[in-house]
Amino acid sequence: MDIETFEKQALQSLLFTAPVLGDDMGRFLKEKSTMIKELATQAIDESVEHIYWVGAGNSRVNLLSGKELMDRFTNIPSDCYCSYEFMWRSPERLGKNAWVFLASFSGATEDTVEALRYAKNRGAKTIAFVDKANSLMGREADIVIDYTSKGLYILPLAGSFLFVLELAKKLGNSKAAALIKGLNEIPALLKKQYVEEKTLAKESAEKFRGQEMIYTLGTGPLYGLAYKFGLTVFMENMRVNGSFMETAEFRHGPAEMFDRHKPAFVILVGTDESRPVSERVIKLIEHENSPLLIFDAKKYHVDPLLEPFVLMIPLQWFAIYSAYIRGIYDLDERVLMGHGIMGKGSGVTWP
Repeated sequence: MDIETFEKQALQSLLFTAPVLGDDMGRFLKEKSTMIKELATQAIDESVEHIYWVGAGNSRVNLLSGKELMDRFTNIPSDCYCSYEFMWRSPERLGKNAWVFLASFSGATEDTVEALRYAKNRGAKTIAFVDKANSLMGREADIVIDYTSKGLYILPLAGSFLFVLELAKKLGNSKAAALIKGLNEIPALLKKQYVEEKTLAKESAEKFRGQEMIYTLGTGPLYGLAYKFGLTVFMENMRVNGSFMETAEFRHGPAEMFDRHKPAFVILVGTDESRPVSERVIKLIEHENSPLLIFDAKKYHVDPLLEPFVLMIPLQWFAIYSAYIRGIYDLDERVLMGHGIMGKGSGVTWP
């Protein structure tokens, strides 16, 4: 397939969200801001004692920022779990004074459907981020936040941000209002990035053409996005060997691989407190002459906490062209996922 035909076909893919992210995030914030603001007020009125963020795969890591923001801006305890781990851990604080936010694009992810039912049985309030309100989870959750978009990472991320920041603002945090303003400026930047990041991403994909073992590193606010691409995009959609590692932890054992192996690295670098350690790890990788791609959020001049939004499209363009180079033209095709091979349960469609 020639690349022009591939690019036109990619526009229809569920994976390739970049073309719609700016418009869809802008619409989502406009349509859901009042509801989410009221939800924050309700949390205070009900004296919520613990908030849980629960999902599987991509739909867990888009909730990690909810946990980070809760820790930074409120004194309400918060945890983020993989869906089955949430049930296996059986938190003692899970009950009528707890809220559980869950995310699933399909609204029918086995792990997260089970987690939702478990939370309800324990008496907790359940809030579901799903694509369609009439999905299985949309029907069963106490509150549904449907985003009607293929932006399955960015839109739940935006919803999580908005909820916690509105909550923090009502609790008197002075920084929350500025971050809400910054959040509402992100859609315009995303539309600009969709046009401007294409050429550089194509060049980066060519640079990594022969790489079949890619480690993705990230930390701080970018931890979740690095996990997403290291495991649920590069391995899932490019079909390469790879893994995700927290940037600082790479120095604690994994770096010894350099004695015999020189794998490729993709590293996400933020402008928060983690930057000096990330720069040290970059110097180490460069010294060992391993192939390296750096995605630096400094380029986009946004608050460090908002940086997961601005590295999404550059990384996605890179993944799209990398898939093409590897002969993967149907970006939505799966070998195991979505075929009823790994999921169990009535109405379950994923994984």
